[in-house]
Amino acid sequence: MFQKNWQELIKPQKLRIEAGHEPGKQATIVAEPLERGFGLTLGNALRRVLLSSLQGAAVTSIQIEGVLHEFSSIAGVREDVTDIILNVKDIAVKMQGEGPKRMVVKKSGPALVTAGDIQTVGDIVILNPELVLCHLDEGAEIRMEFTVNTGKGYVPA
Repeated sequence: MFQKNWQELIKPQKLRIEAGHEPGKQATIVAEPLERGFGLTLGNALRRVLLSSLQGAAVTSIQIEGVLHEFSSIAGVREDVTDIILNVKDIAVKMQGEGPKRMVVKKSGPALVTAGDIQTVGDIVILNPELVLCHLDEGAEIRMEFTVNTGKGYVPA
């Protein structure tokens, strides 16, 4: 009886890979036909394996001059520190070498502070320089120091 389960199982006959809207970041993999419910199971397994095995770089710490804790506010800065940290978590970083490495941004207001304002060292590239980190009002000043490190897998903050 168990042998019959495996003999009558629908097995994929075609495997097709198509580039997505952003070819370097997205693709569609089509395996057909599959038994009902197998697509979701295979897709989740593939996603988990990819997330747990990819190497990458990210901002792992932030130090803001004059700030003692994440619930502080900075005079002349529209966002509070919690919002700034959430914005920093969205910075996409590419680093060729090993970490940790430091990056710094220092700006005076009135101004818009973006990821592109960050002074990077040699092999660090910010992939989304248009990302807004915070807004500075007249007379406001901010200095932030970031640590960038490499790692494997997804690590929740």
